[in-house]
Amino acid sequence: MELYQLRTFVAVAEEGNFTRAGQRVHASQPAVSAHIKALEEELGVRLFDRVARGVELTHAGSELVHDAIEVLAAANTLEARAVTLGGAVTGQISLGLCADPEYLKVSDLLNQIGERFPRLNLKLTQSPSGVILNEIRARNMDAGFIFSGNPYGELDTIKLADPFYCVMGAAHMKKDLAKAGPEELSTYTWVVATSNSPLRELQVKLFSEYGIVPAQIISVNSEELMRPLVVEGKALGVMRDDEADRLLVSHQGAECPLLGRHSLEMNFVYRKKQADDPSMSMLIDIVRKEWGV
Repeated sequence: MELYQLRTFVAVAEEGNFTRAGQRVHASQPAVSAHIKALEEELGVRLFDRVARGVELTHAGSELVHDAIEVLAAANTLEARAVTLGGAVTGQISLGLCADPEYLKVSDLLNQIGERFPRLNLKLTQSPSGVILNEIRARNMDAGFIFSGNPYGELDTIKLADPFYCVMGAAHMKKDLAKAGPEELSTYTWVVATSNSPLRELQVKLFSEYGIVPAQIISVNSEELMRPLVVEGKALGVMRDDEADRLLVSHQGAECPLLGRHSLEMNFVYRKKQADDPSMSMLIDIVRKEWGV
């Protein structure tokens, strides 16, 4: 029995679907099926029944999935204890970033880690909030910053801020945007966040509420890719208030007053069962201090 088989088992149990479980553990649907089949053969019980909407746990599967979760948690604890032998916190923490490192105070975070735990490495990955949540649940990432709430009971949340977002265009669009209604806004190209992003949900909500049908859409997976498209006048886009205000002051951008400003909750999330690991406990403490929460 391998830990990756148990991770797949837990993912299928939580998702109820082999394809979605495969996305969580970065495995193809055939590989997920093979993991489950091998685990069932080794345990001597059937873990899942096929149903119309996917799969569901058998009675035996329902009993064993809790044990699998405990085994995975114990493995994480063992690894955490191993890397702290000798009194120094070592190893690596993987951290998901939903926005630019400057806004998330990553430089200060790295300075604090470097001063207090010089042997601890930090792996940074920039991804949409939904991807970060799924990666943490799949145990491919330890913690992360997200622009959304946390619907998952196995994750803990620290609320950090409520940044506002507004619709911006290039500076030369100022007069047009000041008087633009839904019909005029529908003639523009819009830059839109890809799926798994609360930014996309906000934009879709605005389109629906105001009856805006963009003439063309450019999809991007990073806020940093939105900025040049907006500043250069290639598209309208949703931008965080601190960035929008900088563009307004420097006369590089123009705001669309009709659509107003809208807040998005920003959180720091991590697995509850990892909270007591020395490295995670340290990271949580540093994040709280940096954000004053």
